[in-house]
Amino acid sequence: MVYLILIFSSVIHYAGLKLLNHLTLSIQGVVSVIGPKEAVYTAVFIQLFTALSISSVYGIWIAPYAHRGERSVLTHVLPINKIKFPICYVICCSLLLLINFIVMVGSFASVFGFAAIGKQIFPWGLLLKAFIFETLCLDVVMLGLALSSLVFGQVATFFIGGTSLFVLQIVGAAARLFRESTPPSLFSGKGLLLLIYEKLPPMGDFIFDFKEVMIGGRLGLDHLVLWTLWLVILHLLFWFKVRYPSQARSTEA
Repeated sequence: MVYLILIFSSVIHYAGLKLLNHLTLSIQGVVSVIGPKEAVYTAVFIQLFTALSISSVYGIWIAPYAHRGERSVLTHVLPINKIKFPICYVICCSLLLLINFIVMVGSFASVFGFAAIGKQIFPWGLLLKAFIFETLCLDVVMLGLALSSLVFGQVATFFIGGTSLFVLQIVGAAARLFRESTPPSLFSGKGLLLLIYEKLPPMGDFIFDFKEVMIGGRLGLDHLVLWTLWLVILHLLFWFKVRYPSQARSTEA
C-alpha cells in the first residue's frame, strides 16, 4: 500500500506541477510564467485530491478486509481488544496521508527547486494547519466508508460513498445560500434539509473550510466539533461492528 501510494502520488503531483510550470498566461499582451508562489495552492489542492482518493480506497477496500466473510469469525475470537482496530486504522490512514503530503512537498521542490519550499514562498504554518484539518476530515470519511463496507459490502459502498459525497457537496452549497439569505422556517422543506445537514459531517463545507485555513482565516469551531464528534461516533460504531461481526452472504472480499 505504501509503495502504491508513493508511485501514485509521485506521478500525480510531479506531472501536475511540471505541467503547471510550463504554462504561460497572456493577459492583454503581457506574458507571465507561473512561478512557485502561484503554484503552491494548486499543489495543495492536487494533494487534497490524492488524499481523498487514498482515504476512500483505504476505507472501502483495506480497513474492512479482515472483518468480512469467513474472516469475521476469526476477528471475533482474536485475543485483541476490538477498540484497537479502529484506532489502528485511523493512525495508519493518517500516516498514509502524511506520506502523500511529504510526496507533494518533494515534488514541489523537484520542480521549482529546494529554495521554493522556504518560508518566504512555502507557507509552512498554514500548510500544517490545513493538513491537520484535512487529516481529521478524511479520517472521518475513511471510517464512514469502512463501516459502510462492513454493513453493505465494498462494491455497494463504492457507489453509496461516491453518491453520498456528491449529494453532501450539493446540499452544503445550498446550505451556504440558505445561511446568507433569509433563514428558512424550521417546518419547511428547506428548514428540515438544513437541520439534517447541520447534524451530519459538514462535507459540503469541507473545501470552503480548507480554503479558509489555507488563507489564514478563522475556521468555525462548530465544524471542528462536528468533525471530531463524528470521528468518535464512527469509531464506536466500527468497534461495535467488529465486536459483533456477521458473515457476508456472498464471497465478496
